[in-house]
Amino acid sequence: MNKIKLINKKIEEDAERFQKEEWKKFNKERNYKWKPKRFRLVALKEDKLVGYAKFKINGGASYLSEIIISKKARKSGIGKLLLNKFEEISKKQKCHIIYLKTSEKHKEAVNFYKRNNYKIVAKLKDNEFHFTWYFFEKRLK
Repeated sequence: MNKIKLINKKIEEDAERFQKEEWKKFNKERNYKWKPKRFRLVALKEDKLVGYAKFKINGGASYLSEIIISKKARKSGIGKLLLNKFEEISKKQKCHIIYLKTSEKHKEAVNFYKRNNYKIVAKLKDNEFHFTWYFFEKRLK
C-alpha cells in the first residue's frame, strides 16, 4: 500500500540522497546543467558590518534572496552599493536577468527597487504572512 509521510530525522538523509540522485537523472535526461552558485556580500563602514546581501545564480538568472542594512546606515548609500555589486557580479557571470521579491510591509524597499529600474512582474495578494508580495525583475544587457 502506498503512503505519504512527513520527513523525520530517521529518513532525512535517505530523502536528501534520493532527491539529489533523481534530479541528477532528470537533468541528464534533458541535458540540463544545474550548477547554482551562491554569493554573500557584506558592507562595512569603519570596519563595522552595516549591510548584508545574499544571492544565487543559476542558468543565466540571478536571484537576490536577502538584503538588509542596519537601521543607522539606511539612506547612506549602502543599499545602493550592495545592489550595484549584486548586479555587477551577475553581469560578470553572464546573467541575462536578475530578480527578487519583497512585501508590502517594506514600502521603502519597494520604492528603492523601482528607483533602481526594477519592474514589478508579479503581485501575490494574501500570500506569506497574509502580505502582498511583489516580484521584481531587471533585464541585463
